[in-house]
Amino acid sequence: MKQALALIVAAMGAGCSASAAIPDEPLTDRYWRALAIDGKAVSAADNHSEPHIVLTGSGKTHGSDGCNRFNGAYELDRGLRFGGMASTRMACVPPIDTQAGRFSGALHATTAYVIRGRMLELIDADGRVRMRLESVALR
Repeated sequence: MKQALALIVAAMGAGCSASAAIPDEPLTDRYWRALAIDGKAVSAADNHSEPHIVLTGSGKTHGSDGCNRFNGAYELDRGLRFGGMASTRMACVPPIDTQAGRFSGALHATTAYVIRGRMLELIDADGRVRMRLESVALR
């Protein structure tokens, strides 16, 4: 009886651990909300979009740095690189202006990425995580 109970408990535990793993989100066609840039937590300002990025399956990207909207392209040849970026030029008040600059700097410095579950890390050429993002429902 004790052996049967032990087997049931072990089977239940194995089932729980297998289902607890979150599959990795795909890079494209997801709304990636910025959580941290250069190790600093991201905050959204009233009357502004939250900092985010969307990468489409066709190599295009768009989003907001928290102040300005942007669009452009990306390449996945050897890692991840953004290019051909165009942006609005709104005047933003501190500290949102500084955060928007760090967001743009992180995108331009990106050479690689890692996805773990719903989390995306944008990494620069020195191997530093420049931005951490979370996948949320596409908006």
